[in-house]
Amino acid sequence: MGRKALWVALMLLLLLALTTAVAWAAPPGQGGDETADALWVALAPLVAIATFIERILEAFWDRWERGPISAGLRRLADPAAPDYPAKKRLWSHWLGTFAAIIAVGLTNIRFFRLLGFDVLFSSPNLMLFNAGIGGIFDNFTVGTLIDWLLTAGIIGWGGTELTHSVIEGLVKGRNLWKEMREVEAGRQSILDAKFFNDYVAPEMERRGISVAALRQTFQTLNAVGVPVDTFIGQMTAGQVDELLDGMALRAETAGAAQAVRTLLEGVPPERRAEIPDLLALLTPEQRRRFLGA
Repeated sequence: MGRKALWVALMLLLLLALTTAVAWAAPPGQGGDETADALWVALAPLVAIATFIERILEAFWDRWERGPISAGLRRLADPAAPDYPAKKRLWSHWLGTFAAIIAVGLTNIRFFRLLGFDVLFSSPNLMLFNAGIGGIFDNFTVGTLIDWLLTAGIIGWGGTELTHSVIEGLVKGRNLWKEMREVEAGRQSILDAKFFNDYVAPEMERRGISVAALRQTFQTLNAVGVPVDTFIGQMTAGQVDELLDGMALRAETAGAAQAVRTLLEGVPPERRAEIPDLLALLTPEQRRRFLGA
């Protein structure tokens, strides 16, 4: 029986190593379908650990029930006692959790870390120690300990079925949250476009500035290494002509200076001062999106 249990343990350790290696080597999902990939990466090694622990416990209890047991150990769980099934279940939970703590500590395979969730107290300010040996003991925070114990508890008390269910539920929850964020981002994108097209662009046109020409000018300034923010700052200070005169003296920026003069041609000085105020209504992301700079 001892040799059989040893072979079972060796084969399951090999299964654990192979499953973990294949899971981490799996390519990213195609076509934007990240759910299957996340399930594969997170589920395979964790289920392998849970399966390994279940098989070890089965071999342990088989040996316990068939082999001679000392009087002291028999008091813990006597196979002939009526309460043996309940004690066996309880001891299985605790032994499974202890084995899972060891397995998770050796592999650093944790539920929330794998699925991209931050548990409480994971801030670097709450770091307990940094062993510098790799794995779970590097940058070890209170959150790391919580994640470790939660993972081990789920595996030890729930086994393979609960492990699968918890991971699937967490992945679905993460994907639902991601979809909600994408919907909100899409709604915000529509609002941004409406604000730009219904207010900013018409106000620019009223001041004699074509949005298409402004976008082209910004791209020209970027191409010659003149920051757009510098140009806008000089307009705000009323010193844009000094900036353009300096650019005109250099061959590499003379063309850009002429493009800016063409853009501002016919715009009264008092109107020029209003253009930076309109641009300030846009966030940097909105400005990049609608004006290319």
